[in-house]
Amino acid sequence: MTPPRLLFVCTGNATRSLIAQSLVRRDRPDWVVTSAGTWAIPGLPSSRRTLAALESVGVSAPGHRSTTLTRDHLDDVDLVVAFEAEHVRHVRRLAPEAADRTATLPRFLLPDWPGVALATEDPRTWVEVDDPAGGDVEDFIRCAQDIDAQVAQLVARLDALRR
Repeated sequence: MTPPRLLFVCTGNATRSLIAQSLVRRDRPDWVVTSAGTWAIPGLPSSRRTLAALESVGVSAPGHRSTTLTRDHLDDVDLVVAFEAEHVRHVRRLAPEAADRTATLPRFLLPDWPGVALATEDPRTWVEVDDPAGGDVEDFIRCAQDIDAQVAQLVARLDALRR
């Protein structure tokens, strides 16, 4: 069975999507995992707060530079894992055909997925993962720990589906 192809999408591709990508790459190195931001400034390196957050969950992302989400990112992925409703709405506008495989990370963890038509749901009703931007290092670390727990659940669910 081919490994899943995941795309993590946040706003700046500076913290949340990078943390999730790094966690999955560590735990499932054979999976294809990428990340991008809906409003990323291309080429920015990670901040010291993001680096501390990554370290707090035992991962690193050497050489990471932020990437802006494009339609090409959405062509060859099985799941688009977003962190906010606005990210989902952005993906839906960019590639309507990706709507049934795009949701917030917490939405993918609900018991009715897979099997529910994600494209028919209003993502504004879904739980989001708060952006720590503007916060202090402790806010970034808390965010990383929350993402770590949720990504572990998502990986376990995807492993089970692959069996």
